[in-house]
Amino acid sequence: MTSRSAIDQEIRDLIGKHGRITFAQFMQVCLYSPGGGFYASRAQTISAHFGTSSMAHPVFGALIARQLEEMWRILGEPPVFHVIEVGCGDGALAQSIVHACWRTAPRFAEALCYVAADYEPRRPQSADALVDWDNGTGVWMSKRPEAASAIQRVKSAGISAFRNIVGCILSNELIDNFPVHRFAIQDGRVKEIFITLSGDSFAEIVDEPSSPAIEERLANLGLALPEGYCGEVNLGLEDWTRQIATALDRGFVLTIDYGEHASELYAADSDRETLVCYRRHDAGSDPYQDVGEQDITCHVDFTTLMRLGERHGLATIGYARQREFLTNLGFASFVDALDAQGLSAARAALSRMAMNALVEPEDYGDLKVLAQAKALAPERALLGFGDAASSERR
Repeated sequence: MTSRSAIDQEIRDLIGKHGRITFAQFMQVCLYSPGGGFYASRAQTISAHFGTSSMAHPVFGALIARQLEEMWRILGEPPVFHVIEVGCGDGALAQSIVHACWRTAPRFAEALCYVAADYEPRRPQSADALVDWDNGTGVWMSKRPEAASAIQRVKSAGISAFRNIVGCILSNELIDNFPVHRFAIQDGRVKEIFITLSGDSFAEIVDEPSSPAIEERLANLGLALPEGYCGEVNLGLEDWTRQIATALDRGFVLTIDYGEHASELYAADSDRETLVCYRRHDAGSDPYQDVGEQDITCHVDFTTLMRLGERHGLATIGYARQREFLTNLGFASFVDALDAQGLSAARAALSRMAMNALVEPEDYGDLKVLAQAKALAPERALLGFGDAASSERR
């Protein structure tokens, strides 16, 4: 008899109890089950499976720090400016942002209260080495206790526990891990793809949707999907947006993730290409292999995210690719600074390569950045967006 993982068996037990489960249920167990889900059981080894912008180079956090400082100024420089980072992982982004603030914007740093929240918070690889990155040189500096005190680590799966936030709610590659429902167009109608067992193997069956919200979402987007098209719908965006709007009193939401406008996301040639799995840095498309041992992600529907935000009082004020966002924030100045630091050729090349990964399309450059605002109307585009702030909001 083949030995099965605890997660594999948990899913089989669910199917045995109900006959079938939705893909959202499958994804929820695979990623978040306390019995051995991908994120619950690999708290200290996530970097062995995939990378993020904050892992690539700390200049990512230094540039976001510039955007956050501008947000603070737009809000009138409040004495306490909260940044709530949801899905903080090992805190790498939190550390790079806070240390950059103390180095380049001490007045803002005094006001900054950074909350790093995660379903299963992980200690950074350099857990006790509170380091500072020196202006593009790649040199890690001495400890800064005052920076450490600005970061509060919180165990939280979402934002619902927070209230009266004045500042910014930040997420980086979070929403693409929300469980999704999968659908198929069959006989001209929207059907849902369920998971059951065929013998000893997982199998998909198509039936009437488990929720009318699936068909309503697609209808609201005005999509004309061809027969046989298969895709995903993230119903969790509704509750996520509601939580953010309730938690945020005044300020901004900054979302960085893989995704597109709905017109691109649900284009005919994107069929079956928006759900991606990662295991040991290898990308795949089969969620039914290595159950519980691989990450499962799905590209974000930014059109729906914007529309839901507008419905809950979150105005869209910027949308751009990450490479444009970072360029507008001064990415080139950090690259140029390498030549003036007296680094060895090898060390400068390594740092430049890591920094360029943030803007190269084949790495992280094509991630999307969405800025929303509540209870304020900035007089001009945020620094990170420039002319991109007026891009079409579909």
